[in-house]
Amino acid sequence: MGSIAVSQFDYPFENVLDALRHAAAYTTEGVISYTPGAEHEDPKPQTLSYRELLRTAEANAAKLQRSAVKERNAVVLVHFDAAVDTIVWYWSVLLAGGVPAVTSPAMFSQNSGDRKKHLAHLRKTFNAPLVLTREGLLEPFEEHADDAESTLETLTVEAVEAEPAPASARSAFKPAPSDIIALMLTSGSSGNAKAVPITHEQLFAAFRGKTAAANLRFPRSPFLSWVNMDHVANLVHCHLYAIASGISQVQVPASYILIDPTFLLNLVSRHRVSRTFAPNFLLAKLRRLLEAGKTDTLDADLNLETLFLDTGGEANVVEVCTALQPLLAKYGAQADVFKPSFGMTETCAGCIYNLECPSVDRANKSEFASLGRPMPGVEMRVMRLDGASEAAVGERGSLELRGDVLFKGYYNNPAATAEAFTADGWFRTGDLAYLDNDGRLHLDGRSKEMININGVKYLPHELDASLEQAEIPGATPSYFCTFGSRDATMDTEVVVVLYLPSFEDDDDEARYQAQRDITKIVSMHTRSRPRVVPLRAKDMPKSTLGKLSRAKLKAALEAGTFAPQQAWNDAAIRRYRKTTRSEPENADEEAILSVVREQLEMSPDDDFGVNDSFLATGATSMDLVAIMHQLNHLPLLANHPIKLTDLLNNPSVRQLSICIAKKTGAIVEEKKPHVYDPVVVLQPNGTKNPLWLVHPGVGEVLVFVNLAHRIRDRPVYAFRAKGFNAELGEVPFKSLEEVFTTYKAAIRARQPHGPYAIAGYSFGGMVAFEIGKLLEAEGEKVAYCGSWNLPPHIKWRMRELLWDECVIHLFYFVGLMTEEEAYKHKPQLCEFNKQGKRLEAIRYLRQHSDAARWEELGLSEEYYLLWVGLASNMQGLAVDYEPSGSVESMDIFVADPLSHVAKDRKDWIEGRLSAWKDFVRTEVRFHDVQGAHYTMLNPEYVANFAETLRRVLRERGL
Repeated sequence: MGSIAVSQFDYPFENVLDALRHAAAYTTEGVISYTPGAEHEDPKPQTLSYRELLRTAEANAAKLQRSAVKERNAVVLVHFDAAVDTIVWYWSVLLAGGVPAVTSPAMFSQNSGDRKKHLAHLRKTFNAPLVLTREGLLEPFEEHADDAESTLETLTVEAVEAEPAPASARSAFKPAPSDIIALMLTSGSSGNAKAVPITHEQLFAAFRGKTAAANLRFPRSPFLSWVNMDHVANLVHCHLYAIASGISQVQVPASYILIDPTFLLNLVSRHRVSRTFAPNFLLAKLRRLLEAGKTDTLDADLNLETLFLDTGGEANVVEVCTALQPLLAKYGAQADVFKPSFGMTETCAGCIYNLECPSVDRANKSEFASLGRPMPGVEMRVMRLDGASEAAVGERGSLELRGDVLFKGYYNNPAATAEAFTADGWFRTGDLAYLDNDGRLHLDGRSKEMININGVKYLPHELDASLEQAEIPGATPSYFCTFGSRDATMDTEVVVVLYLPSFEDDDDEARYQAQRDITKIVSMHTRSRPRVVPLRAKDMPKSTLGKLSRAKLKAALEAGTFAPQQAWNDAAIRRYRKTTRSEPENADEEAILSVVREQLEMSPDDDFGVNDSFLATGATSMDLVAIMHQLNHLPLLANHPIKLTDLLNNPSVRQLSICIAKKTGAIVEEKKPHVYDPVVVLQPNGTKNPLWLVHPGVGEVLVFVNLAHRIRDRPVYAFRAKGFNAELGEVPFKSLEEVFTTYKAAIRARQPHGPYAIAGYSFGGMVAFEIGKLLEAEGEKVAYCGSWNLPPHIKWRMRELLWDECVIHLFYFVGLMTEEEAYKHKPQLCEFNKQGKRLEAIRYLRQHSDAARWEELGLSEEYYLLWVGLASNMQGLAVDYEPSGSVESMDIFVADPLSHVAKDRKDWIEGRLSAWKDFVRTEVRFHDVQGAHYTMLNPEYVANFAETLRRVLRERGL
């Protein structure tokens, strides 16, 4: 279709009626619509030109003026389920002088009581408006006709169309720029939906800003929407925007896209669409289809060169965008094709845009994409939560906006308007956010959505994303909804997870497995056990943007609406557990199980038996230490205390009970020589190649426990240094060569062939490098070789680490004192060491340690002395180490360096870490992670670290 450009898109119109008249007179553009046809048929488009639209709407308007819209600015509910119907009658009402309030059947609940409340709310908000709809859509309006508070007058379009054309022409009028062009209902996520009036002048300010921000490569190409017309993302951002720009628009039923996202790509190609929209859940589904090679439905000549893909409605996961970008680029999609945005009904849809996704977000190691910067005509600020001043860079606060694009107040709701605006005229969005160093916006939840567990706050959208990315068997993608709930009997909130099952109702095993996986993931994030409730599809309706209403689902759960579904689920889980769960067989197992449940805050009804692994519950390294400490206070272990190695090697109640029985002599085994096994299984599940982790200089694997909980797609093995079982005759390593060959042999025993993934933390980075060389020398492929914050040249540092330094670092490493406090005692430690009084040195340092932490760890002074000795021995082996040879590739994870090693990360990379390039045959990649050398795997940083690690493994083909 041809068109005449509108003055470089400067939108000279004063009202949208003139915009439609211009498009009708000077272009052949129009609405290309798809309507449902026969099953399995490729839907065929129909075209309604803007000229035809104007002519039809004007004829309808004349009839409406005579019979229904007799007063200017009378509110009319335009209620349809098809886009073309809404478009035609929207313009008919507007041309008749009325104010269209656009609604749809999707706004009505399937619950009769909720429908009645919604009707009463519409009547009150719009002062008893007229409803204009089709005969087939009258039912919800007639259901409560006997209730005056819920009754609305209706008019069917069939009746209007049957009227004869009026004898005289309708009265013309010229709207003022401040007149309302539409009333749009908000999502109601924080209560009853509010009505947002959108004016002519607001609309054109938005179009100018959107156009300037996007700077489209193909500005004459059509827009496409599959969102309902009752949403601002379609009515304003697609329909009216396209008309004002003099270009065509494609309108598609949401069902086509939701069932098969590849159809969206076909439409973009067939119509050379410039702008369309896709939320994160749809992108994730599209990614899964393309990665699985399910491209048989794509057009053979698919061309996505015109695509500018607006995303929003929910947080965009950077990993999804990163993986999908090259898949779309195969078909011509431009770089950074995703445009995450922030917008509301109150801002005429998107008004803040990120035009550099995923490149900048990936470079910044972000888990969720930023939302970029405001378009022209919009200002933003983030205020501190106390409202006293603007928040600093990176500081979380309340997002506020102002500008010509914003509405001036809610319709017929002065109280909500007063609450929404500050005294100096800024609009309170209700979102929590922060700005980064480059002025980009990052959302951080809504003020009323935070989950608060024991004073620690969690963001529900992050939990949703974690569950979504886990691809849990038995759960339907994009149908997770998490929130916090609490009643008067609870000490703190509990995380509620609602999800849509994909298994049959009577499949108890699949139900149990899905609930177990969901519980594990939430436990990893929140250290709490969630309340998991599977629902039916009709219980989880989505908005026109494909969003679940967190507020409405929470209200329904707390009102008891989902009690039958939960009761059914709980009974099925109990039924399954009775057939599979192993109960304690003796008093020792009962005692151990009681300790584990108490530490992990489980009740006897929780899904945990004597054969379940501690490591698979979300237990942290400190949980394991606490369990060990409590068990050692039991009478059965009075003379035979267990150690951490016993827990790590026997991570279930039954395994540990047998281990204890052997220690106490209750089980007498044939005496066999002790055989050192360096491997600790931190995470046994997953189908991808295992991840091998080499301990830092202290020799222990506890530092990896929190990380292993977040790696669910592959087994995670860690090496534990030799010598911790001294009472069994186990002696420390005598040379680095013994370390390298022992660990390499252990890898080949469990994973005979590559490709291998191996990384080392600090000192372990050097060991990982040497093992990588040995494996490659045997003809194997090492796809991922990682050094976590260690340079290749280390002997200078190893020579600094005398016995007293090892003591200081160990006490700092396990959290008994700060680094600064530990170094204050260096002179005394040196003196004890000179006198050969090393146990006294440990006792001395204990007096200055955190007493509660010492008690929590539950380790003896003698054990710390052994541990320091092993660490000192391990690092002493490397005092003459010189790197040589090379590996194929290497990934260096960069954290803040030790203060006396480098002044900052830049100095650390340039002065030390970059030397790895001399020992790698292809490329060395550097990856920033949060935290410092000793803290990068701490709970507050481990989620980011795990995300970076998953990305790197994926990039290395693993």
